[in-house]
Amino acid sequence: MLKNLQDLLTELKQLVTWTYLDNPAETMIEGISFSSKEIKQNFLFVCISGYRRDGHDYVNEAIHNGAVAIIAERPIEARVPVIYCKDTKHALAELASAFYDHPSTRLRLHGVTGTNGKTTTTALAHQLFDQLGISAGLIGTLGITYSGQTFETPNTTPDSLTIHRHLHTMIEAGVTDCLIEVSSQSIAERRIANLSFETTSFLNLSHDHLDYHGTMETYAYTKAQLFAQLSDVGCGIVNGDDPYHELMRSVAPPHARRFRFSRHSSVADLTGQTEADRFIVRMDGETALSAPPFLEDYNLDNTLCAISIVLQTGVSLKEIVPHLSNLTLPSGRLEKVSGITTPVYIDYGHTPDAIEKVVTSLTARHSRVLVLLSAAGERDRMKRRMMTDVVAVSGADFILTVHDPRHENPQQILDDLADGQSAELAHFDKREEAIRFFCERMVDYDCGVLFGKGHDHVERIEDLLVPFDESELVRQFFTRRT
Repeated sequence: MLKNLQDLLTELKQLVTWTYLDNPAETMIEGISFSSKEIKQNFLFVCISGYRRDGHDYVNEAIHNGAVAIIAERPIEARVPVIYCKDTKHALAELASAFYDHPSTRLRLHGVTGTNGKTTTTALAHQLFDQLGISAGLIGTLGITYSGQTFETPNTTPDSLTIHRHLHTMIEAGVTDCLIEVSSQSIAERRIANLSFETTSFLNLSHDHLDYHGTMETYAYTKAQLFAQLSDVGCGIVNGDDPYHELMRSVAPPHARRFRFSRHSSVADLTGQTEADRFIVRMDGETALSAPPFLEDYNLDNTLCAISIVLQTGVSLKEIVPHLSNLTLPSGRLEKVSGITTPVYIDYGHTPDAIEKVVTSLTARHSRVLVLLSAAGERDRMKRRMMTDVVAVSGADFILTVHDPRHENPQQILDDLADGQSAELAHFDKREEAIRFFCERMVDYDCGVLFGKGHDHVERIEDLLVPFDESELVRQFFTRRT
C-alpha cells in the first residue's frame, strides 16, 4: 500500500504536540512499524515504550533500514522528520486504521471481553458462523484465523498494526464478520483504539491482572471501555448473571442496542437451561430444544454468548439451534488427552474463578480427582494462594508446580501457591517432574486435570522459548507407567 504522510497525520488530530516536518504532502509511506528490524524503505517508524525495550532507543537503526519519518513521545535526534505525539500507542492505532482504510468499518467486528471464556466464546461463534455459511475471521489467544489459514500471535489481543493489517486482508478475502478477544491490557494500551464494533460482549469479571490494574474497580472500568467503541447501530451484549453487567452497558453509546443473556433470569433477551438431556433456549416467546453441547455451566454461558453474537447479524434462533450439538471446545480448554484410557484433561485455567469452575464440574462427576496446579512467573502474585484455596476446598487432591517462570524464581511461585499452609501431595519447581509424578499417582484416581498451559506448546524460561508439549508428555509417562 502507498499513503501520503500528510493524509495519515490528519488522523492524529489532538495527539500531535509538535512536528519537525517541512513538506509532509510530498512524503509517501509504504508501510508502518514499531519494530526497527521490520522497517523497510519509505516506512514510518513509531517509537513505542514497552516492558523491556523502548523504541526511542532504536531510531538510528530504523532510519538505517529505510524509515523516512518518526513518530515519538520524547525528544530524539534524527536526520529525518519527527512528529511528536502525547501517546504513541494511541497514535499507532490511529495510523494503522488510516493506512489500511479503516477496515473495522467495512466488516462486522465482534469484540468479546471477560476474565474467563473469551477464547471459547469466540471459537464457538466462529464455528456457528462457519456452519451457517457466513465467512468469518477470528483473532485471539489461539491465533488469527480466516480463509483456511492461521497466523500465530504473541498476545490474546495483538498490537493495533497487526489487527488492522489482518482485517484489511480479511475484507479482500471476502470475510464479512470477525470475532476478536479483547483483553483488559489491550484496552489500557490502546491496541483496540479506533476500532468500530458491531457487537461487544461481556462474559464475567473475577480476580485477575491486579498486578497490572491495581484494583478490581480499575479492572472493571477498563473492561467497560470496550462498550464505548460500539458503533451507533451496534449491540452491547452482556451476561445478565454477572454483577458487573450494568457497568458495561452504562458506557455504550446512547443509541446502541442492548441484549442480555442469562441462565437464571427469565426476563433476559435470551435464556438457556439444561434439563435432563435437553438444552432449552428461549427468546421472544420462542422455545428451541437441543442436545446439551457441553456439561459445564460456564460453557453454557459461553454458548449463550456465542448465540447472542450470531443473532445480531440477522440469523434467527431457529437457524442456529440445529448446529449447537456440533460445537466443540477449542484446544486446551478442558481438552481430553488422547491415546490413554484414563480421563485426563489439559486446561488453560489460570484464575481462581476458572479453576474453581472446572474442578467443581469434574468433582461432581468423579469421586476421585487429581489436580496439577501451577502459576506463571512475573504475573499477578495475589491470585496464587486463592487458586490453591479453591482446589483445596473442592475435595480434589493436588500437586503444585510452575509454568512459564520467565525471570522469576520458581521457588517464589511455589511459596506463593502454598503460602506455608498448603496440603498438596507434592510440589515441584520443574513442570516435567510434576507431570511425571502426576501420571504415576493417577492409578489411584478416576480423573485428572493439568492447569496452566492449555494449548500452549512452549515454556518461557528467562528469555528462552522452550518447546513443551504437555499432552505428549502425559502420553509418554502413562505408557512408561503401564
